[in-house]
Amino acid sequence: MGKVEDKIKVDLLQNIYSDSVAIYEFIESRFKLAEEERQKIIERINSMNDGLVLILKDVKLS
Repeated sequence: MGKVEDKIKVDLLQNIYSDSVAIYEFIESRFKLAEEERQKIIERINSMNDGLVLILKDVKLS
């Protein structure tokens, strides 16, 4: 069961990263951002991803 759970988690994390890229692209295409604003958005998206990775590593799937 561990290998299946690990595979599901890997797939989930890949989806999260793909969705994060889509969020960034959505924001970038609709707003005129200064470089500083763009960097803040990237930092916050990365921070969100890091937090999700930490949570998902330790939580068992139902």
